[in-house]
Amino acid sequence: MRIIRADPWWRSMSMEEVEEFLKRPLLLRLAMVDVDLYPMVHPLWFVYRGGVFYLEVHRASKKARLLTANNRVYFLVDEVVDGRPRGVRGKGNASIIDDVELARGIMVEQVTKYLGSADKQLSRRLIDSSRDNIVVKVEPLALATWIA
Repeated sequence: MRIIRADPWWRSMSMEEVEEFLKRPLLLRLAMVDVDLYPMVHPLWFVYRGGVFYLEVHRASKKARLLTANNRVYFLVDEVVDGRPRGVRGKGNASIIDDVELARGIMVEQVTKYLGSADKQLSRRLIDSSRDNIVVKVEPLALATWIA
């Protein structure tokens, strides 16, 4: 994966720093274009592995329809801690994977990452609801990164 320095004020992250950063329970903002060619941005939970972002959306959602029609996306994951910004952003191509078992597995990873456990009542409810979801696989063209 190619890493690009995103900001002249800050240094770029190494691949190891990117992977550690993306393990944190941060939101990925996914930008896509709607049918009227207006940008639409949604915050989503994600799993990052093997240089790819995995997200889940409801199969009947507007996001699913838009990504099926146009798979070009822009993504952003960032944070500021003690006045020190860092993040990852870039262009990517999204593909829809309609696989109930994969969706369940991704949801288990997500609830563990964001809620701390797959055994909580909310976690179990979200895992059960994953049967109505599809997986969105976002393959970045490159990662533009910055860290203070």
